[in-house]
Amino acid sequence: MNLKQNNIIIGIDTSCYTTSIAAISLEKSIILNEKIMLNVKENSNGLRQSEGVFQHINNLGELSEKLNYLHDNYNIVGVCVSKKPRPIENSYMPVFTVGYNFGKFMANSLNCKFYETTHQENHIEASLLNSKINNRDRFLSVHMSGGTTEILLLNRNKNSTEYNIEIVGGTKDISFGQLIDRIGVKLGYRFPAGKYIDKNAISCERKILNGLKTSVKDGYMNLSGLENQINKIIDSEDCKYISKLLLDAVVRNMYKSLIYISKLYNINEVVFCGGVAASEYVRTNLSIKLRREKIYSHFTKSEYSTDNACGCAIIGVDKYEIESFRNK
Repeated sequence: MNLKQNNIIIGIDTSCYTTSIAAISLEKSIILNEKIMLNVKENSNGLRQSEGVFQHINNLGELSEKLNYLHDNYNIVGVCVSKKPRPIENSYMPVFTVGYNFGKFMANSLNCKFYETTHQENHIEASLLNSKINNRDRFLSVHMSGGTTEILLLNRNKNSTEYNIEIVGGTKDISFGQLIDRIGVKLGYRFPAGKYIDKNAISCERKILNGLKTSVKDGYMNLSGLENQINKIIDSEDCKYISKLLLDAVVRNMYKSLIYISKLYNINEVVFCGGVAASEYVRTNLSIKLRREKIYSHFTKSEYSTDNACGCAIIGVDKYEIESFRNK
């Protein structure tokens, strides 16, 4: 095993609903990608932050066996952790402090480098894994998850691997993930409900004659109206058709937003990340619609779209390599 393969960076991400750890070699080969979903009570729409913190502590204890294996078989040269949700001032959630403090303790114990990043940057880097995007220095990224629906303009900073991230579109009220989970729970599915809604939509053979009305202006969407429309028919339509109506509305909302934004910034490549981006229905139908407008979608594998720590580890590798170059 060569030196770059033997030296690894550990990534840690403790989000609202997933405890994640990853390990990546300096040549960016994935050594480990492990995650544990947090338990959410039946008929519930989510978790309190305090409960999430408690579960993350337990989960990291369980995942520590994996870390012991890595320590015995590889040289851990750095740890990179999501410290907060987004790379903006005052972005904070208690759940991220668990992974942050665990990672800092780990780095001090191993006497290795410690790096910080954010959950959103983690998602973006993971979504670029194995991507065939042509221009990695300037592109659009769509972050669609349980708590976030944002369209981001990314420009790589000069002489750096980091990006300048600007919000240029998204939702003005609830996120796609919140909408899908709320409807899914009303249909009788466990939270998070995305995988059930996606399966229903894919298997529904009924054609949509009159889709849900959308509200999109200048790249920004309002989704609460969609929820109200579905609530009016939820008792009179079958689950599969409601699921298809819902995801069709997700596709059309995002399509309208991206058409406007891609023309505004003269960019024709979009990278998708977040749990909603793992939906097969959304991936397939949105890609087709955008391709007709010569806008090219980049979706990674579902395990890298949903919450994971691979992006943290990749960011750690980049930071480590830059430091090593500067110190030569």
